Amino acid sequence: MPRPAHGVGADGASSSPAVKAPLLTDIDLAYGTVLGEIDGARPISRRRPAITPRAALEEALGRALRRPPCLVSFSGGLDSSSLLAVATQLARREGYALPIPATLRFPGSHDADEDEWQTLVIGHLGLVEWLRITVDGDELDLVGPVAAAAMRRHGLLWPCNAHFHAPIVAAAAHGSVVTGFGGDELAVLSATSRAERVLACRARPRLTDALVVGLAVSPRPVRTWVHARRARLSLQELPWLTDVGVRHIARAVGASVGSDPLGWSRTIRHQFPRDRYIAVCAQSLAALGADHDVEVVHPFVDPVVLDALAGLGGFAGLGFRADLVRTLFGDVLPSTLLGRSSKASFDDALVTSTARRFAAAWSGGGVTSDLVDVEALRRHWSSGEIDGASLTLLQAAWIHDDSARHGATQRTAPPT
Repeated sequence: MPRPAHGVGADGASSSPAVKAPLLTDIDLAYGTVLGEIDGARPISRRRPAITPRAALEEALGRALRRPPCLVSFSGGLDSSSLLAVATQLARREGYALPIPATLRFPGSHDADEDEWQTLVIGHLGLVEWLRITVDGDELDLVGPVAAAAMRRHGLLWPCNAHFHAPIVAAAAHGSVVTGFGGDELAVLSATSRAERVLACRARPRLTDALVVGLAVSPRPVRTWVHARRARLSLQELPWLTDVGVRHIARAVGASVGSDPLGWSRTIRHQFPRDRYIAVCAQSLAALGADHDVEVVHPFVDPVVLDALAGLGGFAGLGFRADLVRTLFGDVLPSTLLGRSSKASFDDALVTSTARRFAAAWSGGGVTSDLVDVEALRRHWSSGEIDGASLTLLQAAWIHDDSARHGATQRTAPPT
């Protein structure tokens, strides 16, 4: 990818106007997740001759390695470890500078402690250079200093923890950053492909599969109605939603899930390219990258990689996450890591006393009252446990109040 033509300051920060984050709809804000499709998005074309997923990943990672310094956002989990391993192997074979694992460390947070897994992978790969960034206090809080600076420059980023990548991007000035975004989404698709596995005789049928398969092969209006009804029931657990909000979001969820095609390969080639969820996240991280002339690369959602995965998995897919990882990365990862099922949590760093103080002093603006009950949301934020689905709303509320103090306007889409 060509480098941007704009100027870059001596500290690596862009001197060009800020790149604006994509607009979120009011439904996205109230639900905390981006829904819907991109109008006019085209499916991924099949590559001929087809290449293996490993070759496709190397193609994507090669773009990043050719733009050093190449930092790999490395948590020690399966996705980041896999990409670091393949990038390291590729760099040694092709003579590129080795990728640099970049890790955020959160002293005092037990849930975010991944030292054992990280050290295992780094030792296995024989890497010497390892960037470890210690996060103190409220530095990466939802509305702390890093998030505040990013939102003032770009608007509302998504997901709500997108700013976690800001310190890594800054350290990669003029180079590239590799993320594992898309790995979880592929794993979820693998885990939910029960109907495909049954239809392909890859799973022993159970009595309940009659309902699963029946829904999967039903006409789209039927699937949409069923998924909307299920969503409406689950949305009752989000106390800040009004009745109108529940109806609108349930309808949007139903339309989104109900449009998913049957089959692993078809879903990857047709659904992933038009999914706003993927596009909005990628655009938000690209906005952060533009600040420091950094190309942010997401190999797991690269079209060439997705096409290769679709070709390998076919109709029934590649099985559960463990099967997927073993198939793709079994030769480059430590065997003990391949069986890992745990995952780190960074909630302690995301919601600190800074976010809670803001929530307590919130003006009540920045949310759509048709969808969100302001007082119910305020009560929820004052409770002991804050639901992650409300965190994007908290940032939108902060932008509103911060903009009011500085005479600016909030960047959100018109009501939907």
